[in-house]
Amino acid sequence: MTRGHSQMTGRAVRLLTVGLLTVLAALRPCGGHAASFAAKDLQILGRAIAFLQSPPAPDSVIAIAYAPGDAASRQDAEAIAALIGAGLQAGRVTLRPKLVDINNLSAAGSSIVIAAAGASGPRLNEAARAAHALCVTTNAEAVRSGFCTMAITTEPRVEILVNHAVAEAAGVEFVAAFRMMIREM
Repeated sequence: MTRGHSQMTGRAVRLLTVGLLTVLAALRPCGGHAASFAAKDLQILGRAIAFLQSPPAPDSVIAIAYAPGDAASRQDAEAIAALIGAGLQAGRVTLRPKLVDINNLSAAGSSIVIAAAGASGPRLNEAARAAHALCVTTNAEAVRSGFCTMAITTEPRVEILVNHAVAEAAGVEFVAAFRMMIREM
């Protein structure tokens, strides 16, 4: 192999590597952190919210709760907010995302709360209950443990799990048609 061919091959490999890294960086969510919620999870959430007995008011806020002092939890909340963008469509309602520290949840004035990674626990449960808010997560164990009202999973298939006792304690109720489509515990 000639020196010119070797340099050309090296240059081509470098260009290919830079191009590949650029494409991969563009595919990563904002901040380089993959959100605990996927776009499909949020789409299902929007549809589920439309089945609430008392749906949120038009142009309401959807709180994305994160654990204070937990950088990973804050990054997850930011990634979820980036996926929601300008708003989450829920029937005729558009919910605007707002990052909220768990300790300030009751002041957020939101009837829907998404639990970012690391945020599900007793503090979130107490705050969501006090705010009469639907607490949503992708962590089914958090729902089974009574820390959140609803878990949404979309892979390998769509499944919605609702903790009836937590929903009742928060004053969250779904229409009967929706309750036939979910798993309640």
